[in-house]
Amino acid sequence: MAMFQAPLLTAQTSHAQLLDEFAKVVKELEFIVNGAIDSRNVREIGGYNVNKTELQSRDGAVGMSSARTDEDDLRIWAGDPDRAKAAFKVFESGLVTLTKFLLSSTNGEYPKIEMGSEGNLLAAFYNEGTYISIEPDYGQGPSLNFVRNGEIQGRLNTILGFEVLSIGNMNIQSAGGSIKLNPSETVDIQRWSKLKNVDENKTLQDELNEIYNRLESLENP
Repeated sequence: MAMFQAPLLTAQTSHAQLLDEFAKVVKELEFIVNGAIDSRNVREIGGYNVNKTELQSRDGAVGMSSARTDEDDLRIWAGDPDRAKAAFKVFESGLVTLTKFLLSSTNGEYPKIEMGSEGNLLAAFYNEGTYISIEPDYGQGPSLNFVRNGEIQGRLNTILGFEVLSIGNMNIQSAGGSIKLNPSETVDIQRWSKLKNVDENKTLQDELNEIYNRLESLENP
């Protein structure tokens, strides 16, 4: 428990000074007896100003509030004295808003998930050059990017309807099942030579050419 120190009074202590010292004694005794700090006996702690409903830094850029209204009250904020512009906010409902975000397995190390206010909206990193990112404005539409060693290997985007783009080979597998195409119109390819039977090392165009040659030989023996 805190020790009480009585004020030093002399014969020269005026009546006004005596009343002031008495008020200080009452507050100090109230604090010692109750064992608590409240807004009646403290105004500042560690650079934070205190009132009945708020604890905030001297510049107002960081703080907490217990004030209650009929709205979704702001409880914690940081980043700007104008609370509406603060980069980090926590509301009574549990809503959290922030302009940047970093989730890392260890401090400053990979893997990590990062959200930034510029460039990529959200990215999950394996290391600095290998990650998956969401690019919110790729040709005025969103894009999901797959990056390895700093180079984009593939994209899912909406520039031409819904586009799946691979930089290099694309391998589509269905383990234990079939791959079905069910378009409402057609499946379009550039030419028959783009379809290849790898077991026989022949394209569909090769097969059609062979059929054509056989039919022609029958017609012209």
